[in-house]
Amino acid sequence: MKDKLTIVIPTHITPSAPKTDILKASLTSLATFEEIHGCKCVITCDLDINEPEKSHGYIQNLMDLDFPFNIEITIVQNGQQRANFLNGIKRVSTPYMLFWEHDWRFYSNLDLSFTKLIEVMNKYKFINTIFFNKRPNISLPYSCGDFILIHDFRVKEVPLLKTSKWSNNPNLSRISTWNEWWIPLLENAPINRSNPRKQVEAPLHYAYMKDMGVTNLQDVNPKKLHFLKAHDKWGMYSYGRKGHNKMVLHMDGNRSF
Repeated sequence: MKDKLTIVIPTHITPSAPKTDILKASLTSLATFEEIHGCKCVITCDLDINEPEKSHGYIQNLMDLDFPFNIEITIVQNGQQRANFLNGIKRVSTPYMLFWEHDWRFYSNLDLSFTKLIEVMNKYKFINTIFFNKRPNISLPYSCGDFILIHDFRVKEVPLLKTSKWSNNPNLSRISTWNEWWIPLLENAPINRSNPRKQVEAPLHYAYMKDMGVTNLQDVNPKKLHFLKAHDKWGMYSYGRKGHNKMVLHMDGNRSF
């Protein structure tokens, strides 16, 4: 598996730093999948130069992590979300990436097999990303998520739903799509430094929405969109069938732990 998959975990200085408890909880969750043991795990950290003591202690604790992965620590300084994410993603040399921010853990894995998912993505080149849903798999009446979910009957091996979302939530992605398309798109997109949380997800989601024909995010009518055409281009999927419960839980590292 280590020649097929790299784990990328962005982190930053949280209120609980220099402690790494929340990141340890994420790694503990991932470590329950023995099939990914030994895979390279890039932990990319955005340091706050205005908090040198916390930053130094946090990096030292990251270096002391002991998990069954090939952990590589890399640093950006005051880079905010986009620079930090791309720093980690650009270090992936395997065909697939498991993107997993530092404050997520599995809630229910539905007998998930990363080996099977990678076999499926190898077979079906139209799949670019498989998200692990933070909400039950139901269509939601708003424009920034799964407002469209359609079962893809072409894929028999695992349950997958075509989705209208592009998200930073935990996902398995094809790295060639990042290198050839999404990284250049982000590097050329305006950056919102006043709201770092919108530096990656927003530009990509809005580009996807534009391809669907959305012109007003406040008035999205799924029946009038070119969803299937846009989806053929983007290849976004949520794991599971309609009605399945959420798979992952956001622990919110910006709270104190």
